[in-house]
Order: sequence, then structure tokens, then C-alpha cells
Amino acid sequence: MNDIVLDYSYSECRYLSMQKMQPFKHVTSDEIDFCPYGLYRALLTPVHRQFRDHDNNDLLKRTCSIFSFHFKDSYFILKSELIHFKLLKVLELRHREIDNFPLQILSLIWLRYLSLQCRENLDIPPEICRLWNLQTFIVQGPDLITFPEEIWGLMQLRHLKVSKFYLPNPPSVYADKASHMGFSNVQTISYLFSHCCTKEVIMRIQNVKELGISGYRIHFNGLLNNLVHLQQLETLSLTYCFRPLVLASAKAFPATLKKLKLERTFLHWSYLDIIAELPNLEVLKVMDYACSGQEWHPNVRGFPRLKILLIEDNDVKYWKATNDNFPVLESLMIRSCQNLKDIPIEFAEIHTLQLIELRKCSPKLGESAARIQKEQEDLGNNPVNVRISDPWENSEEYFGRRIELLGFHFGSSKEM
Repeated sequence: MNDIVLDYSYSECRYLSMQKMQPFKHVTSDEIDFCPYGLYRALLTPVHRQFRDHDNNDLLKRTCSIFSFHFKDSYFILKSELIHFKLLKVLELRHREIDNFPLQILSLIWLRYLSLQCRENLDIPPEICRLWNLQTFIVQGPDLITFPEEIWGLMQLRHLKVSKFYLPNPPSVYADKASHMGFSNVQTISYLFSHCCTKEVIMRIQNVKELGISGYRIHFNGLLNNLVHLQQLETLSLTYCFRPLVLASAKAFPATLKKLKLERTFLHWSYLDIIAELPNLEVLKVMDYACSGQEWHPNVRGFPRLKILLIEDNDVKYWKATNDNFPVLESLMIRSCQNLKDIPIEFAEIHTLQLIELRKCSPKLGESAARIQKEQEDLGNNPVNVRISDPWENSEEYFGRRIELLGFHFGSSKEM
């Protein structure tokens, strides 16, 4: 089997070979028809003509992977020549923007990996179920993509990664069968439209380990209660909500959760006390106004296993906490939080703390981190490693820009 890498750079071939993807062979267009049988991977560069309809074209017949690095190189692949790659298993076209789903792909029944890039909304045809061997499906683009119900026929699917997508409830032909008839092999799903978090959908993706959910002014707080059925879930991302998220209890999340990212959820800081009850949470990312308000005062002894805490693009100004609130924290990362001037000095008593990383923050916050470092030295402990980059001086200019950006987000959500 062979791999074709579409590129104009011979250096790309050498780089890929260095990345343990050997052996690659540098092949020009004149050599396409005379490719030796022993070839395992081929770098096709440059392309001066389209592939021809040859039954004896050994390179086409034996190729199992196609990778594209540049826009102009991959255009011909989307034409009728694609049907000649009958044994193709990997088709990577993320650097080629398309307007319509290439129907020729539907004939590649051995395809396991498919990656596409679209300019706008991409209509996925019902015949997508023909790709019954597909394990990874990636679509990048700006708009919400709606999958037909036939998508549930891809029983081998392991990774479904789309910028934003709508997943319909399973059709009755699947719902009436055993529970394993959903995406029983799926491990990664992102970003699922929040309105799709129905019990019917959640019960068909019960083995998912990594889940991303995206919403637009949709009240889906009740739908989040269905996540408790995902007993294999380890990583969860909630983003683009544009409405304050309400969390009734930590029991709404699976106890297996290890990583949680919140982005533009506008939670009140007090709701993090609920998240602090998650027994196995190791990584928490609070990003881009995930929390609203200027004060964060944790009231519970929580986060029993939290190792990494990231706070980015939030308005928090006053933060009071003790070492009991983050007993095993190892890394604290604060980025673009210009209002925050102090890290609680009690962090010096967290014996596991190894790193404080500050980026685009007030110089006073850097001084606060230095005090924690010195306090640890005075206590006879190994001092925390403090890293500071791009200290922010002009806070007014920054927040003026952030307000404009946030206003744009709200304006966009109203249009949708």
C-alpha cells in the first residue's frame, strides 16, 4: 500500500520522513505511471497534470493514503480521478476549502479517515452511511453542519470532530435495537450543538470519552442533566452559550470527569463550588468570560484532585482562597486577567504547587507571584517556578477591545 502526499516542497518530504513516517519517495508527475511495486509511500510533487484514467496505473490502485498540504495542489483530487483510489483508507484534505461535499468520496468504501475544510454550511448526503469503515470524520468550517440521521449507520466511527454540528435523534431502526447499535465505538465528539443533548442521543454515545458541546442562546440547562449517563466521559468542553449557565448539582456530571473546559458560559463564580465537588477532576479551564463577576471566594474544601487550573480572559478582581481549596494543585496559569492584582498568599502553603504562569497580566500580579515564591523559600520548601510573559500595562485599551469583541459576539448570536 502507498501514501501520496500532495506538496510542492521536497523539504516537506524530508520532514515527514524524520517524523517516523518513512519510507517516503519523491515522485514527479512523469513518474506516476512507473511507480515501483515496492513503494510504500510516495510524495507527489509538483503536479503538472491530472491523473489519467488508466487501468494499469499501479500508483492509484495501491495508494492507501492521501495527504494535502496546499490549497492548489489538492483541487484535482476532488474531481472524478478520486474514484480510481479504490483502496484508499486515509483522505486528508483540510487545506482545500470546498463548497459542496465531494460525492466521489462516497465510493471509497474502505475509507477510515476523512478530513475536510468547508467555506460555509456543508450538506452531508444521506449516502454517507456507505462509508461503513469510517473511524475518523473531521470537518472544519464556520457554520453549523447538520448531519442526516443516516450518520448513525457509521458503526465503526470513533472520532467525530466538527466545528459545530447538529446530530439528529437516532432513527427508529436503531432506537428499537440494542443499546450497542448507536456509536458504540465512539471516543471523541465535538462540537455537538447543545440542543442535541437529548436522552435519545446521549444514550447512543455512552462510551464517549471526550465531548464538546456548543450552544447559541439556547436554554439547555435541563439537557445537561443527561450527561450523567456518560459513564466513560473524561473530558468535557462547554462553549458558546451566551446565557448564564445554571448548575444545580455536581451530580449532573459523570463522576469519571477528569478535564473540564468552560468558555463563554457566564457562570457566577460561586457555581465553581459545585464543580469543586467533582471527585476526579484534574484539569479546569475557565476561559473567555466563562465566569462573570469580580469576586471569587471558594466556600468549600473542594477540588480534591485538581492539578491544573487555567483562568483566561475573565474579569475577576478579588480572589480569596486557601490551600484547602486546592490541596494538590500543581500548575496555576492566569492569562489576560488584567483586573486581578493578587494571588492568594495561602497558595504558598500548597506543597504540590510547581508552576505559576502569567501571561498578559498586571505587573502587580507578577509581584504577588514573587511573594508566594519567597514565602515558600522562607518555609524551607522548593520554591514555585514563576513564568511571566507579555505583562499588560494598558488595561483600559485592552478592556475597550474586549467589550467591542463581546458586543460583536452578542450581536452575532441575535442574528442566529
